[in-house]
Amino acid sequence: MAMTAAQEAAFKAASGNLEPGGMHLLCLGLLIGFLFFWAAWAIVDVWSGWSGDRVKSAAMGRAVVRTVLLLVVSIWMFCS
Repeated sequence: MAMTAAQEAAFKAASGNLEPGGMHLLCLGLLIGFLFFWAAWAIVDVWSGWSGDRVKSAAMGRAVVRTVLLLVVSIWMFCS
């Protein structure tokens, strides 16, 4: 649903003359950046546990699959 002219003017006034499309891209960029940062942290954490024999191989595989699945579904849902 597109914004009316009055809604777009109110949005620009409240956001410091920023276009709605620009704000959309900024929010998407922050979300995807945070998700990749979290995924890297999760994979490194699981890897360090696996290399120190504190995490089983099956648990590591599940963690990697869940992390990749989270990234794929999030990108599909929010960036399409």
